[in-house]
Amino acid sequence: MCNYNMGDTLERALTSVLDQLDEDYEVLVVDDGSNDDSVAKLEKLEKKYSLLRHIPLKRDRKRKLGETRNISIREARGKYVLLHIDGDDVWEPYIKDVVTLFHRIEQCLGRDFLLAGRQVNVGKKSFLLEYGPYRNVYHAEDRDLWHRLAAENAYICLDHRIFRARLPRPKQVRFLKTIKDSWAHISYDLRSGTEGMKYVSYTLMEFFKGRRKKASLKLRLLRVFLVVPAYILSKFQEPLPPPPENENFSGTFGAYRERVRGTYAEIMKRYGGDPDLSFLAAEAREIFSVRE
Repeated sequence: MCNYNMGDTLERALTSVLDQLDEDYEVLVVDDGSNDDSVAKLEKLEKKYSLLRHIPLKRDRKRKLGETRNISIREARGKYVLLHIDGDDVWEPYIKDVVTLFHRIEQCLGRDFLLAGRQVNVGKKSFLLEYGPYRNVYHAEDRDLWHRLAAENAYICLDHRIFRARLPRPKQVRFLKTIKDSWAHISYDLRSGTEGMKYVSYTLMEFFKGRRKKASLKLRLLRVFLVVPAYILSKFQEPLPPPPENENFSGTFGAYRERVRGTYAEIMKRYGGDPDLSFLAAEAREIFSVRE
């Protein structure tokens, strides 16, 4: 888990994870120089949970979320890592089931890959450090890594019912995060090979024609305000070229993702494995049998 100033939700989020794990696991929190009460809460929780370990970092504005995630992977003591367990989510007790499914798929495939579930990713530590790591960008770091792993045919998307819930945060915090996240997405798109003026034009058309059906009017308006300054700034930033097409990966990432995604049963059938889920409890079978 990577944390920066999430003291208002951190304890509830961590407790929901710690209470469902055993000594086969550690929960590692890399704090990115928080100036709220995050570190105090982490120190308090470390006294209660032997599984918990935190690494406090000095604040460095040049270090984006991608590099903080790399630090968390390098510092992890286990052979495998679970990523994107965020500090503002509470989790139902099915994280260990994701790990079980990952290892069964791993045994079936006989090779390394990243299994990307709904907000939880699993992979071998050495593999992620070799074929990653994350680029030093904010909020688009996961999408960028997935694209590069897809080029190696090493990304599989696991469909299941979502079993985590986002905790409420103050309105001002949510508003600032929306601005920051939108800026990060636009900047990444512009730096990763998208033709700049076409992207600006498309963003404007999104607003006037409502092409983004899932995006609210406010979000589309925010993108209109951000896209021009982001385009100008992108001219002075290092490009983030996408991976080259090869025999494993051609066309768009979205098309590749659709080819490799599925429920556990669908994935196992695709690779010639046993799709049976009877080894899970009844509640878990229901969660991992459906697309959502």
